Amino acid sequence: MTVSPSRRRRTALVVGAIAALTVSLTAACGSGDAATGTGDSLPTSADGTPNLKGTTIRIVTGAAPAIEDTKIALVAQVLKSWGADATIVNQTGDPSAIRVLLAGDADIGTLAVSSSINSGLKIFGPSQPRLDYHFLGAPSLNSMKDLPGHVYGTSNVHGVEALMFADLLAKNNIDPKAVTTTVAGGASVRVSAMLTHHIDATFAHATDVSKLTSAGFHDLVTMSKTAPELADSFLATSPQWLASHGALAVAIDQAWIKAAQIFNTDKDQWVKAAVAYAKADEKEASSTYDALKAADTFPATKDAYSEASAKVQEDLANKVGAITKAPATSVWVDTATWDKATTAMKIN
Repeated sequence: MTVSPSRRRRTALVVGAIAALTVSLTAACGSGDAATGTGDSLPTSADGTPNLKGTTIRIVTGAAPAIEDTKIALVAQVLKSWGADATIVNQTGDPSAIRVLLAGDADIGTLAVSSSINSGLKIFGPSQPRLDYHFLGAPSLNSMKDLPGHVYGTSNVHGVEALMFADLLAKNNIDPKAVTTTVAGGASVRVSAMLTHHIDATFAHATDVSKLTSAGFHDLVTMSKTAPELADSFLATSPQWLASHGALAVAIDQAWIKAAQIFNTDKDQWVKAAVAYAKADEKEASSTYDALKAADTFPATKDAYSEASAKVQEDLANKVGAITKAPATSVWVDTATWDKATTAMKIN
């Protein structure tokens, strides 16, 4: 199966451009207090869910509609069922999504840690808290220890792949200089490069693993298991919006939890949402679901979002040069919103 080329990957991070775009926002925001306003409450419906009638929630995401991003479509569906006018604004890459958010044409976004920090935004909940990547090696590579002396292919040296690779090298005590890194293109291009033996190792999405293993390549690492603390993306917004829409942010986190519960318990509903959102083939949506479920990409648990996890990613982003600054987590991480949401949803 070929993953849609339009799928958002957090790898398209143009650090300088984003920094230039966000100077005025950062100056206006300061460190702020993201928890301000989270004590405000929303009315509830008879079933105990938030009553969002009269509210508008615009969610920007850096990808055209794709099966793998159905979770955000489910979040929007839940928000609509609670009365909100919820819409998804699709863009191409995090930089474009950030421009929309900063222009006021969206309220929240699904963004990578690097993008959020560089843009002066705050994260307040999970988007995709587990990575759906596997690290695959040529037939001659039986483990990560065999990687030195070989060629690793990536789509970038600053995005989420760079963070994952730095994490794997550190965990396996491998000197980065012992591995040749080459920019080899997007996910589908790298799979082809592996099959033609132009590169020896790369990250592939869960949906592409069987294509490589059936050709004799080795599935060396499942990132969701080896690095469960690393996330693909988070829910992010401006500190000002969070301060003035605290109760609504809690409701959005609640909607995320509900969507994660649907994903983990109701495959049929997820597949139907994928077919509607991504205009996908039902069989392809079903197989993609199986791969994402096996990787535990959307755990409906309290630890789907934490300050500690965000800090790990900030450290890795700083290590690979993906961020232009490394502020204290209190500047860009809000946990009060998530705590209120998980309490309301009785999530441990």
